[in-house]
Amino acid sequence: MEKSEPSQKTKIELGEPNYLNKNCLLANSLGHSPYKRCQYCESNFSNCIFLQYQIISLGLIVFSFVLSFIMEGRISETIIFSVFALVIVYGYFFSKSTDKIIETNFKRKKAEELALREKISKEEAEKLAVQERALRKRTEKLVNEYKNLDEAKTMFLNIASHQLRTPLSAMKGYLSMILDGNYPREKEKEFIKTIYRSNEREIELVNDLLDLNKLQTGKLQFNFRDDVQLEDIIEEIINEFQAEAQHKGLYLVFNKPKQPLPKITADPQKLRQVILNLIDNALKYTSKGGVTVNLKPCPSSIQISVQDTGMGMMSQEKEKLFQLFSRSEEATSVYPSGIGIGLYLSSEIVKAHKGKIWAESPGKGKGSTFYVELPVKK
Repeated sequence: MEKSEPSQKTKIELGEPNYLNKNCLLANSLGHSPYKRCQYCESNFSNCIFLQYQIISLGLIVFSFVLSFIMEGRISETIIFSVFALVIVYGYFFSKSTDKIIETNFKRKKAEELALREKISKEEAEKLAVQERALRKRTEKLVNEYKNLDEAKTMFLNIASHQLRTPLSAMKGYLSMILDGNYPREKEKEFIKTIYRSNEREIELVNDLLDLNKLQTGKLQFNFRDDVQLEDIIEEIINEFQAEAQHKGLYLVFNKPKQPLPKITADPQKLRQVILNLIDNALKYTSKGGVTVNLKPCPSSIQISVQDTGMGMMSQEKEKLFQLFSRSEEATSVYPSGIGIGLYLSSEIVKAHKGKIWAESPGKGKGSTFYVELPVKK
C-alpha cells in the first residue's frame, strides 16, 4: 500500500522564503528571488530600489571616468580604485539597510493587517453575540407566548364548554318539564322568563366569541363616522339598564354635561359595545350603592368614567384586567358565567379608535372606576 504524500502548500505567500514575485522580470528569469529583500517585494522590476541604485552607481562611475580623462588626459588607477571601492562599500551598507527597512515595513504592514482582521473579527463576534442574545430572548418570548397561548386555549375550552353547556342544560330542563306538563301551571311564566334569560346569555356569549374570532383573524370590521355624539350613546344605554339597576336596588346615574361635547370620529356600534360592557360589569359586581357615569372634555379628548361602589380590586389584578380570559377568583364567585372576553374586546376596540382604557381602585371592597379616553376631531 502506497503512502500518501502530505499535501504541500500550493502558494507561497509574500514574506515567506522562496517567494517569487511574478511582477519582477529578474526574479521570473532567474526562477528565484535574487536577494532576501525580494521575498517582501511585489513591485515591478522597473520600480526596484536596488536596480535604481545600480543604475545611478553606473552613471556615477562613467561620469567619474569621463571627468578624470578630461582633466588628466587619462583615467588613473587611483580614480578607478576609489570609485569602485566607494560603490562597493556604499552598495553593501545600502543593501543591508534596505533589507532591514523593507522587512520592517513588511512586518509593520502585516501587523496592521492582522490587527485590522482581529478588530473586524472581534466586531463580528460581538455582532454575532448580540444577535444570538436577541435570538435567545426572542425564542424564550415565543416559548412563553406559546405556553400562555396553550394555557389560554385550555382555559377557553374549559370555560366556553361550561358556559355554553350551562344555559343549554337549563333551557333543555325547563322545556322538557313544559312539554311533559310536569310543572305547576303558576310557574309557567317564570320558566319561560328563565329560558329567555338563558337564551340571551347564550346569544351574548356566542356574539363575544364571534367578535373575538374576527378580531384575532383581522376580520373585525369598523364603520367609522365623524358625527358621533357620545352623550346620546350613553343616555340610551343608561335607559336600557335602569330596570336592572332598580331590580338590584342600585342607583344608576349619568352626569350629562350641560353643554354638548364635540363630536368624535368613531364606530358608534363598537363604541356602544364598550360602554355597555363597562356599565354591565359595574352593575354585576356591585351589591349595594350604585354606578355613576361621567363624561367630561379634556384638551384633546373626551373622557368617559364608569364608577361603581362594588367589590374593587388590588393593584396586581389591574395589570391583568384587560388580558384575554383573565378573571379574578372573587369576580368568578360573584358572576360565574363570565369568561373574560368583554374587557379584552373593549380594550382592542378602544385601541382601534386611537384611545386609551384603564381602571383604578382604592382597594378591595372600595369600588372601581373604569376610564375611556377618545380623541376629538381636530
